[in-house]
Amino acid sequence: MTMAQVALLEAPIAVGSPTRGQEYAYDALMARGLNSLFPQAALYPMEKPTIATSYPAHLKYLSTVMHVSRQLRVNVLDALSHGNYPVIVGGDHSIAMGSLAAFGEAEGAEDVALVYVDAHADINTEQTSASHYIHGMDLAAACGLCTDELTVGTQKVNLLGSNIHIVGGRSIDPPEFDIMERLGVHMHSAHEVRTRGIAAVLDDVLSAVAGKQLHISFDVDSIDPHDFTSTGYVLPEGLFVRDVEAIFDCLVPLSSSFECVEYNPTLDTTGRDGATLMGILAGVAAKIPQR
Repeated sequence: MTMAQVALLEAPIAVGSPTRGQEYAYDALMARGLNSLFPQAALYPMEKPTIATSYPAHLKYLSTVMHVSRQLRVNVLDALSHGNYPVIVGGDHSIAMGSLAAFGEAEGAEDVALVYVDAHADINTEQTSASHYIHGMDLAAACGLCTDELTVGTQKVNLLGSNIHIVGGRSIDPPEFDIMERLGVHMHSAHEVRTRGIAAVLDDVLSAVAGKQLHISFDVDSIDPHDFTSTGYVLPEGLFVRDVEAIFDCLVPLSSSFECVEYNPTLDTTGRDGATLMGILAGVAAKIPQR
């Protein structure tokens, strides 16, 4: 695959979450040489949105979140139409509504498999969410479970729960367990990775995603704080960097797109985590499939 077939897309938003700073991740990583990992990539920068001052109580910063996700959907669809492999940099995880809307539209929702590397399930609806921040609803929206206000494209996406594989979960809300069970979502917790080993977990995932259009969505809060802390949720007993690298070494060659979210460079006072993330992304760049 030539690097001209990669598209590097920005989705600069933080108000889908309670913290601020993730909107600068793309800028910070570009300053570290992100574009050199993907030479000749088609670039899709995005202007940072105007932050809404009013919004429904149950959907915080709704118009701002939807503006970014809708623009991301347009950009991803354009990249795909040119035969490019999208590499998306957020931003908080609400942006997955935009990327998954595009992939569902382009590939057919029933043919999209999702590997969601995250400490959270993000599958609350506006009715079950305790925080009312949309970054915890993006998977529910992509499965067609949420209000029409969270529909990004012309119609709901309706991903199949059986095609969703969450890896690294360790902070799940009680209603989310019920939703995942009902939909048939596959949860491989961080505890399972630690006890069974990442190779055994990947064997399960590999057999399930075969023949699907695979999207990988990576939240840096999946990483154990021993290895990474520059994110809004620093939770113990997570995946180690070596686990994350093993996931991507195995799955990126089979994938159609990749997304990285929730890196907050304003918390990265030493620069350690930016360097760590650049190392992870260099590994991703090396494994993007030939076309």
